[in-house]
Amino acid sequence: MRELKKYRWKQVFLFAVIICMIFAGRLHAILADTYTDGRIVVKHEELKVKKNGQYIQGQHPYELQGNSITNALSYIYFEEKGLLKKTGTLRVFQDDEIRKLVPLIIQAFSVATPSQVVAVSSFSERMLLTDQQNYCILFIFDNSLNIVFSRVHMFQTYNDAMSEKKRYTATRENPVRTKKSRFWKLVPTTGQRLEPHHENWLVIDLSDKIYQQPLAQRVGTVEEKIKVGTSDLDARLKKLEEKMGAADESKTPQPSTPANELREDSKMKSKLTLLREMVNEGIISAEDYDHKKAKMLREAMEDMSIKEQLQEIKDLKSEGLITESDYAEKKKELLDRF
Repeated sequence: MRELKKYRWKQVFLFAVIICMIFAGRLHAILADTYTDGRIVVKHEELKVKKNGQYIQGQHPYELQGNSITNALSYIYFEEKGLLKKTGTLRVFQDDEIRKLVPLIIQAFSVATPSQVVAVSSFSERMLLTDQQNYCILFIFDNSLNIVFSRVHMFQTYNDAMSEKKRYTATRENPVRTKKSRFWKLVPTTGQRLEPHHENWLVIDLSDKIYQQPLAQRVGTVEEKIKVGTSDLDARLKKLEEKMGAADESKTPQPSTPANELREDSKMKSKLTLLREMVNEGIISAEDYDHKKAKMLREAMEDMSIKEQLQEIKDLKSEGLITESDYAEKKKELLDRF
């Protein structure tokens, strides 16, 4: 009888150990499949992905290289739609987002299962109490990186963001079921193509040499953008400035009248307008424009009063020549100096 009781106690003990191990394993799985950095969230999702009429599974787990995924995220562009759209192409992910996203995405892919995708929720161009949100899923199929978006730079207030955070774990948004947006569409570049019948689904060939290149130094603030300029970029911009200066000198001077002064745009606005036209025509890149814009915001208004500078950047923002984040950053700097 004693031996029987002893045997039963051993069974109960082993059963308890097994239950604890199962619970611990489940708890570990719950904690391990979500990776965060501030308000950026990268997690595994069990979502069905249909491609060419058939459900597929990803080639996971997958070891991504840091330079490949960084370059891939850096070269994702979109165009806005609608009457109030900005002209030209815009980057989906900003520099601060990419720096936070890359290690989280690499980690998520390294342990993802074939039935899982990597879901990304991030925010860009933070301005006071507002954000612009990106939401997408990533998976590897046919040796290519697939990125499918359901939100690109979606405007959110602080309350919207908090509500989103609360319901994030309860919802499973599937961007694959979306084919396009009324407000934006992705623009493929080198080594990229759109999935047929989708404006929100990029297929990226990571073996393309552009994604194998060493990381380009990318920075976000005005101060950093000035420091980052390469000698090649500075040389090209210097030649551009000389051409612009020669064009100004070739104009026949006209008598200065109050009416002329009212019609005449500032030199900074004229230069940025010309640079924007060159970006749209493909003469210079968006990076060239951003570098020159940052340099002008720092140096071109030194002979103006703070009040005049505030009015200048307000005009530039209304014309779409600088972004909301450029305006907020410069305004804060000027007010701090006031």
